[in-house]
Amino acid sequence: MGLIQDRKAFFPNFAEALRKQSPSDRELGRCAVLEFQDKCGPTSKTFVDSVELRQYLLAPSSSPTVRSKGQPRRRLFILEDLPCNHILTLGSRLRAPPSFFAGHYDDPAMSSFNHRCPFKRWSRSQFRIRYATSNRVEVDQLPDPSNTIFAFNTNVCRYLHTYGPQDLIYDEARSHHTISFWSSSVDSDGSWNAVLLVDPAPVGYVRCLLTMHLLPLRTQLRDEKSMPRHYLFPEMELLPELPEEVSEWAYAHAHPHYKSMFDDILNLITSRCRGDITDPMAAVEIPRKLVIGINIAFLRRRFLNLLRIQRSQFKPMGPLRHNYLSSFSESSLSTWHHQFFNFIVGSCAAMKEFCREMDENMVALGLPVSATELATADCERISAQWEFDGWRSVQDLARAVEGLTQSLAMGYLQYITIQEARISNMNARSLSRITVLTMLFIPLSTVASIFSMSGDYLPGSAKSWVFWAVAIPILIILASIYWRQRMICNFGASR
Repeated sequence: MGLIQDRKAFFPNFAEALRKQSPSDRELGRCAVLEFQDKCGPTSKTFVDSVELRQYLLAPSSSPTVRSKGQPRRRLFILEDLPCNHILTLGSRLRAPPSFFAGHYDDPAMSSFNHRCPFKRWSRSQFRIRYATSNRVEVDQLPDPSNTIFAFNTNVCRYLHTYGPQDLIYDEARSHHTISFWSSSVDSDGSWNAVLLVDPAPVGYVRCLLTMHLLPLRTQLRDEKSMPRHYLFPEMELLPELPEEVSEWAYAHAHPHYKSMFDDILNLITSRCRGDITDPMAAVEIPRKLVIGINIAFLRRRFLNLLRIQRSQFKPMGPLRHNYLSSFSESSLSTWHHQFFNFIVGSCAAMKEFCREMDENMVALGLPVSATELATADCERISAQWEFDGWRSVQDLARAVEGLTQSLAMGYLQYITIQEARISNMNARSLSRITVLTMLFIPLSTVASIFSMSGDYLPGSAKSWVFWAVAIPILIILASIYWRQRMICNFGASR
């Protein structure tokens, strides 16, 4: 614990949060181990608490080599959340550096900088990947536009961003997560230990940031029809053909539930891994695929939201791609509103940051980000083609969403500018008409001032009709001149 507190200058939030954990919080989390043995599938064991984890690590059978079978011990520990007791046990027994746990604490959407080492951006022994996901949950409270962000009731710092029914977008709550990996060096006999840190799913309760009270979460929405339900996750495997054994067909099409990263990793690794796992990075191939699939689903939902916000009567799955912005003047974005402007500006900035984050994920995995880097990349660093193709798909989709956001922003600002110019022109024309009408009364005022010099032409006198005999012809002459000029202007414009 003293070694962790020594890192307080670099990770102040983590050190303080770890110190404040209550006795129950120190055990709040799940931990499991996957053991990979030659010529058989992996076996898993889930620990009840940190005491059982410590007993497992101290047991004689957990020596680097399984003497009875003559096989090296290859183990992957999966830790959900950041309970203090589990961190101390894994860190002390496996010699994992405290910075590995500390860099996982802060929310990925926060402006924290020490989650990665700038002096070694890629390493075979560890990586940290950030991703975003959507959660079909609802906070059990009355909608409040000023209170839309809630904290997870966990040891790790994560936030749930919700949308209100009256907001510009009413969609599934989003959250930002991190998956962190560390492995020891491979011993001469082939044994190794690795730790994978994953975030818990938003279940049970969340904490209100204004009152710090716990609020229950509902998995059933008040109105299920008000929020579209889409399954946007891609298939993890591209099968060339079905297996020969009919009994293996169900296994071939097994897919994750995308509810809990911890559960999906355990289920998929124990059911899918059939060959020998000798490399620590190969042991976390499925978690890396899950992150790619979650990011793709998140971006697909952002794309549909951009289409949905354009027109309220618009069905996102209906129009063709080349008709996405064809009826922009009829959409809800055709009128000025500060909420639209905030959404457009915020979306552009968010997509730029998201694209940068995806590029940093590729760098952390040793993958070339651009075509130039691909031409000069080390072939050994690109260990799997699926990973390169998967992150390129995330990159392309992120650029597509960013391009649509930029198109909406450009079209919105241009349309509003043109609309404001037209309104200003109409106001100027109305003002000119008022000026012309004012000019018509100037000759009448002159005639009235002349006749007022003598009392014989005042209203009610015998010669008051003389004023009208002079004023009416003057008005007719001025009106004819004005309308003649208008007809000439209109005729010239029509030509």
